[in-house]
Amino acid sequence: MAVHLDPIGVLHTCFKEKFGIPRQPNLAVEAPGTLEFFPEFARSESIRGLEQFSHIWLIFVFHKAVKKGGKWSAMVRPPRLGGNKKVGVFASRSPFRPNPIGMSCIRLEAIESTPKGPVLHLTGVDILDQTPVLDIKPYLPYSDRLDTARDGFAPAPDNKTCQVSFSNTAAIQIQEREKAIPNLFSIITQVLENDPRPAYSNARFSSIKEETRTDGLNKDRVYGIRLFDFDLKWQAAGNKIRVLCLDPV
Repeated sequence: MAVHLDPIGVLHTCFKEKFGIPRQPNLAVEAPGTLEFFPEFARSESIRGLEQFSHIWLIFVFHKAVKKGGKWSAMVRPPRLGGNKKVGVFASRSPFRPNPIGMSCIRLEAIESTPKGPVLHLTGVDILDQTPVLDIKPYLPYSDRLDTARDGFAPAPDNKTCQVSFSNTAAIQIQEREKAIPNLFSIITQVLENDPRPAYSNARFSSIKEETRTDGLNKDRVYGIRLFDFDLKWQAAGNKIRVLCLDPV
């Protein structure tokens, strides 16, 4: 049986590329996003009552994870296992699935009425910009929260992975940009605290010794993450990350 699904809208988020997106929702609790409905679904009556809920489930398409010919693998390498151990795809949250469907529990901050229809303002997003959304469902704490559930190979971390610091240049740039992007300092800190580096090179799993500066940071390797309209440049070593600057894109 073939199933045809029409997206109801599109997400606009601060994450412009896959690298750097938090691996689960609400790890960067202030990461913003908006959901804009397509004309057919942009009807205020379709979301009547949704404002009573603090969080919603978003069901969406991993539109950048679709492989040619619909190919998929039965086994995947979760980042939580260091990227070198395999589990079944259905025992993971990998975006590379037989049907590339994702789901995230996101905070609903506000609903804005516009001439083009309602717009949902969200925080805690872990989703790529321009992602198609298939459905919305309210989060129900009494049934969706299961305190006795087991978390398998992905238990909650005891604390944030990395210590984040900022160069003087980055601090000044962030201060200037916060006039247009509220909470920018917190958003950047939350994204980097969760260590976006590949599992084989991050603080928990890496055993490779690299040439470092006097402050311990790798003196040659500079990472970049596309956020909003800038390229966030930073260096890292072990569990220390230092933001260098915000380069315009």
